[in-house]
Amino acid sequence: MLECLPQQASFAITVTRFAQMARYLILNDLPAKTSLDDIGLGMAFYKCLTELDPKDLRVYGAIKQDSQFIQQLIELYHEMTKAQMNFLDLESLTDEDKRADLLLIFEKVTAYLNQVQLAQGSQLSHLIEAIENDKVSSDFSQIALVIDGFTRFSAEEERIVDLLHGKGVEIVIGAYASKKAYASPFSEGNLYQASVEFLHHLASKYQTPAQDCSQTHEKMDSFDKASRLLESSYDFSELTLDVDEKDRDNLQIWSCLTQKEELELVARSIRQKLHENSNLSYKHFRILLGDVASYQLSLKTIFDQYQIPFYLGRSESMAHHHLTQFVESILALKRYRFRQEDLINLLRTGLYTDLSQSDIDAFEQYIRYLGINGLPAFQQAFTKSHHGKFDLERLNALRLRILEPLETLFASRKQKAEISCKSGTLF
Repeated sequence: MLECLPQQASFAITVTRFAQMARYLILNDLPAKTSLDDIGLGMAFYKCLTELDPKDLRVYGAIKQDSQFIQQLIELYHEMTKAQMNFLDLESLTDEDKRADLLLIFEKVTAYLNQVQLAQGSQLSHLIEAIENDKVSSDFSQIALVIDGFTRFSAEEERIVDLLHGKGVEIVIGAYASKKAYASPFSEGNLYQASVEFLHHLASKYQTPAQDCSQTHEKMDSFDKASRLLESSYDFSELTLDVDEKDRDNLQIWSCLTQKEELELVARSIRQKLHENSNLSYKHFRILLGDVASYQLSLKTIFDQYQIPFYLGRSESMAHHHLTQFVESILALKRYRFRQEDLINLLRTGLYTDLSQSDIDAFEQYIRYLGINGLPAFQQAFTKSHHGKFDLERLNALRLRILEPLETLFASRKQKAEISCKSGTLF
């Protein structure tokens, strides 16, 4: 995507998800309302339904406190919020009694949430509200939005794109489709139907023609051949390409009856390729999973059995970020006077000192073995070698390298900064 842009540019901050963008744009404009999770929303529904007289509800009076009914209300609430629908849109329901009951329930819950200053919604919904009410302090002229890999937008995502477009934000949206599919007057059933319809929708909505940024290669690779043949099978066109043995080696399709059999086949293949090519290592292999959660347990069991180290990439909380742990560990060391666990957590972040992993492991093993805790204990030289098991000279050198910067930091006092202005220059 970025290679296709004619302008040269650099980015101060790059975000990779809509929700992440929402966090940065409203970071300094926190809402006055307290955020509410699903459990809190369920309690709000339960409270409001308890206050309603069963006679006020024509259909749901007998089950108004049923947990499954409340869960369904929460799911409906979320779906309508994500779809950018107003509760008055329920007027289109054909059953008048159900419509009246749902409107009464949602109006009462909404009034209660506003009364106690509670907000329930995604980060995107908060961003939409902030942009609509001109509560975003960011300079929109400094924002460029590059969107790639989508074949459709959710209602929230499309609303954000509309709002940012209205604010003058430069937006580039890319989608993958063949020239043949995009130019075809009939896209139903085509391999690229979703992408083509997405591009046509954007072109029509924003009155901007789609630009072809594809590159022409003298020789088609295995992926290009597979893509063309697959598209041909969808649109029933006759296409003949020369597929050689190299192409067949580059792209193989396996069929397995069970997940266990599938993962064992992958594990054996990895071990075989490593045996055949000494230049390969485990880091050269990537495995894409359609459903990470369903594969997680089986993958760990089988890969451990075949002694294959792996990293399972997934979304992590910001609390797990090394920089966050670095700052929290330093604050905890100051607050709790050098707890052993806080010092170990600081070293494990990899952001403090340039110690190797073997140095960190040796230091951790020693202080855990002797139970060293507290600043006075760390300030004393290490003297117990346990019959030569530990290299005291190396450990004491590590102790000083770790301790001295922290002691200097914690010994520093707060200083008041003075600002003086002389001759029109600010120092």
